[in-house]
Amino acid sequence: MKKLLLLFLVASIMIGGCFGKPSEDKYAQELKSPDPDVRINAANKLAEVATSEAVRLLLIHKDDPDFRVKEAIKKALAKIDKRTFLN
Repeated sequence: MKKLLLLFLVASIMIGGCFGKPSEDKYAQELKSPDPDVRINAANKLAEVATSEAVRLLLIHKDDPDFRVKEAIKKALAKIDKRTFLN
């Protein structure tokens, strides 16, 4: 029973690694969307991903013409910075 549980746990971890965080590529495309709500969502998702590529993408789009998107990007960058500082 313990071996079966261990096997299940290892398989779950491996599958989780394969289907983990969505690629930044998807969010990079969403940051170019004409819909501000889509861009806001992409900024929030990139904050969760919190990779150097996510930061780069957010910085590229920090001057978005929509003030709501601009604010979401600022918050996303601050969230990443806070997480980095705390880790």
